[in-house]
Amino acid sequence: MTIRAVAFALALVTGAAACSRPISTAPVPAPAPGTVVPARTVERAALPPRNSALPAVPDVRGPVQINVVYPKPDQLIQSRDSNFIFGSVGSGDAGLKINGVLVPVWPNGAFFGWLPLPPQQAPFYDIAATNGLDTARLSLPIKLLPPPVRDTIRRDTLAVDTTQRTAPPVQYALVAPASNANDTDRVAIARPAPGDGQQYKWFLFPNTPVKLAGSKGDFVKAELDSGAPVWLQKTDVAVQPTGFLPPERIAGGATRLESAPGWVDLVVPTNSPPPYLAEENGNSISVLLYGTRAESPVASLPMPADKYVAGVAVTNEAGRVRYTINLNRAPYGYLAMYQNGAFIFRVRRPPVIGDASNPLRGLTIAVDPGHPPAGTTGPTSFYEGEAVLGVGLKLRDLLVQKGVNVVMTRTTMDPVDLGARPIISRRANAQAFISLHLDAEPDGVNPMTHAATACYYFWPHSVSLAQQTIANLGPAMGTPILGVKYQNLAVARGSWMPAILCEGGFLILPDVEAAFRTPQYQERMARGILAGLESYFASLARAQ
Repeated sequence: MTIRAVAFALALVTGAAACSRPISTAPVPAPAPGTVVPARTVERAALPPRNSALPAVPDVRGPVQINVVYPKPDQLIQSRDSNFIFGSVGSGDAGLKINGVLVPVWPNGAFFGWLPLPPQQAPFYDIAATNGLDTARLSLPIKLLPPPVRDTIRRDTLAVDTTQRTAPPVQYALVAPASNANDTDRVAIARPAPGDGQQYKWFLFPNTPVKLAGSKGDFVKAELDSGAPVWLQKTDVAVQPTGFLPPERIAGGATRLESAPGWVDLVVPTNSPPPYLAEENGNSISVLLYGTRAESPVASLPMPADKYVAGVAVTNEAGRVRYTINLNRAPYGYLAMYQNGAFIFRVRRPPVIGDASNPLRGLTIAVDPGHPPAGTTGPTSFYEGEAVLGVGLKLRDLLVQKGVNVVMTRTTMDPVDLGARPIISRRANAQAFISLHLDAEPDGVNPMTHAATACYYFWPHSVSLAQQTIANLGPAMGTPILGVKYQNLAVARGSWMPAILCEGGFLILPDVEAAFRTPQYQERMARGILAGLESYFASLARAQ
């Protein structure tokens, strides 16, 4: 149990003792007929200080009924000393004890406790609630992590096998992702380590040849070239027969730039799809093609007259070709494709803002109410997908009033596939993508001390939108501001436009859940995001 957890539990007990009296055990004479029986005094834990920026939690009175939202019966808890438990007891006048510790109950009957985990020999929560007249009790079994195994050092001498072994034959595979539509979104994700859920750096086209170099669990180790090992899921590759050898990859001499009204294309003819890496650096984008040799080395590409792209430098490295696209403004969006025997890197132009006083007019904005499927649920069973749908519909209406063409990824509670959401946005050619969410914490993290409003991004060109959105969203929510954070999130990985995910608050906290049940608070989140969008696109207007 951490020092923080001990302090929190002691504060609950001490606060409760300071503001309440124990239930009387003295015998009570039978009341006369028609006499109103007063409720018995109930031990209650003190509530945390109220956030006056949130709507008041409504008073709810009803039967005392215990409903634990988290954890579920027999759920494996991933922490080792303390964890949260939350749900509802049905009535705001009830007192609640869990494993003998007083736990706060909000006026609507919601409860939230941060408690030491029960012992290994008795892995359950003993929950008792009473308002002096009604009493309810529940024993909730959970599963705990096994005790950590202490490392031991083996001191015996290991025999060394000096037998010569024949090197295994070189084997290749072709990238063959099984998901997404058969278009530019059909890519496989490679990462620097097996199972690494954060550092997605490479997005490989179907039929890209890679050399296999090992495997671990559900992942295979592949080489984009001799100096670039990566890991792919086994389901994302098709192993080729022994003896298969891909041809040397050559970047054709017809490499060129092509300008169009909405973008500029870097076109590199190649005889097979190249593994590539795109990285932003200030006003430039570096595009590295692995295992590729330039047919005719050049230092730069001829430039068509263009106000956005300043030039393209070409650098031949050992077994690689790097194209550095220099821009006159910060990158706004881009898209990599392999079509008709050519690698195409399409750099999107920023939109032209026609009315600086209303910078959103005429734009297309994608609004993504997160979930279902999945998502978190609050103590009184208010579901995240329902709450953010209310926010999304209000944001849609506010944007329409500003002359925006709004693309909604969903307008009902029907599930929408996670990977489809950014695809919907790109196909609509949206100028920005906003995903709406409410937050929770993983096991072992106390949201009472960590809960905050945040905006997440994946690509650097989305940082400015995230910064200007959180600057407006945080004050609108009235909760602590975590700020702008990088996170590997599927809905933020679309690169064609600035894309962010907004966490409006922590739904698992009783006062935040109660606030999001109100249309007024949902509209506050919508208006905060609207202000962020206006601020961001006004900055683009000033840079035109």
